[in-house]
Amino acid sequence: MKLLTTSLLFLSVGISGCVSNQAIYADYGDLACGNTTTVIDGHYWPTVVNFDFDKKSLDVQQQHALDQAAQLLKANPTLNVAVIGSADNSGKAGYNDQLAKVRANVVANYLQRQGLAAHRIVTLGSGSREPFIVSNNQTNNRVNRRTQLILLGDDFNPVSMQYNSVASHSSAQ
Repeated sequence: MKLLTTSLLFLSVGISGCVSNQAIYADYGDLACGNTTTVIDGHYWPTVVNFDFDKKSLDVQQQHALDQAAQLLKANPTLNVAVIGSADNSGKAGYNDQLAKVRANVVANYLQRQGLAAHRIVTLGSGSREPFIVSNNQTNNRVNRRTQLILLGDDFNPVSMQYNSVASHSSAQ
């Protein structure tokens, strides 16, 4: 499955110069194809929160996206979330491992401040070992500087995502 996802990613970037949200359920900012977003039961779900180079803080736009994720999780008490932090391939592996964990914890702590119980959040850090793309371009590497949010069921196994693609975040509110 990972090979298929990776192949779809490279194919979509290679053909169009951008990353398809529908192919891999993610928001890739400037590299995204169009301005689409993922909506589950009328709630916007931010599958990815990206970070600037060597940063671990959330900006206002990211906080707004996480507010909407918290709303979805609070409205569906049988859902949980895995928060997986990642880094790009700049720097040493040990530093990237720590940065990835800190990014995951920043997102998890933000969700907790929005009222989500800590026992509903699983945090992991993958360092730079799970890139979406392999690139030395700092702008393109933004897709690797991310924290993924994966919906989990009450058994803490991933749930399949049934989603509608909409034109903008505002229409998901």
